[in-house]
Amino acid sequence: MNARSRVWVQRTLRLAIAAAASVLVACNGTHGRAGVPQSAARASISPSTTQASLPEGAAPGTTVVATLTAGATERSYRLHTPASFRVGQSRPLVVVLHGASGNARRVELRYHWDALSDRDGFFVAYPQGVLDQWNAVLDPGAADDVGFLSVLIDNLVGRFSVDPGRVYVAGMSNGGAMTYRIGCALADRIVAIAPVEGANPGCRPARPVSMLAVHGLADHQVSFASAQQSVAAWRDSDGCPADAQTSRSGPVTHSVWAPCTAGTAVEMYAVSGSGHEWPGSSPPLPGHDPPSRDLDATQAIWDFFRQHRR
Repeated sequence: MNARSRVWVQRTLRLAIAAAASVLVACNGTHGRAGVPQSAARASISPSTTQASLPEGAAPGTTVVATLTAGATERSYRLHTPASFRVGQSRPLVVVLHGASGNARRVELRYHWDALSDRDGFFVAYPQGVLDQWNAVLDPGAADDVGFLSVLIDNLVGRFSVDPGRVYVAGMSNGGAMTYRIGCALADRIVAIAPVEGANPGCRPARPVSMLAVHGLADHQVSFASAQQSVAAWRDSDGCPADAQTSRSGPVTHSVWAPCTAGTAVEMYAVSGSGHEWPGSSPPLPGHDPPSRDLDATQAIWDFFRQHRR
């Protein structure tokens, strides 16, 4: 074979290899999706699927809408993958629960978790409640939301790059009550919880779980007194000191009870003048209390979560 023929053969082989690689990427469906709108990508998640580094259709810095089967019911959630994600890196997971009459998409838009996720490198899951609410009181005729959230967390930890020692849950109002409930039911898997404008529906964790409560003093739907009672009961369960370390910045009072059993902590942000709304959220919702501008609840919760791991 002369030199000219050898060059032609080498060039043909390179083109064939490149074409094959392009087919593999297209079939995999996990690359080149940065331009897809967040609401457009969908994935179906099955517990029996082989371990993967990311859900099907997901890419760093984007959100996919996924479904899974919990019991006999198909449920959905949104999952945001941090922009800094790299294959083989284990990342924390924050589960954020909407309030009654809310939804996962609106929570993602208004509470601004995605920006923190991209900056600090953690997954955010936004589950969707049946009829836009959560069964925090364990009504036997309503959805099994403890089962759904348990399956969701197990799937994300078992199949994807989620660190089982850094799983956290936060929620607003009815979602805050569900946050308490899931902190009790999954105390062996949840490291810390953060209810916002919510009260404990009546449960105790089987083991210590760190907790940060955020509550407005002007909340007329879930009283500040009920939030105080919930915090006091959780402090008792965690074996915390009776007296708090307290600091104040303008209308925001920050109370810390620590150290508690097994290195846990209980904290509370009380916001004077703040009503029944996630402080720092935007844009405001018609017919809802205006969000307080005196506290960025999302940043405060993430600062608390990142201090705790197993």
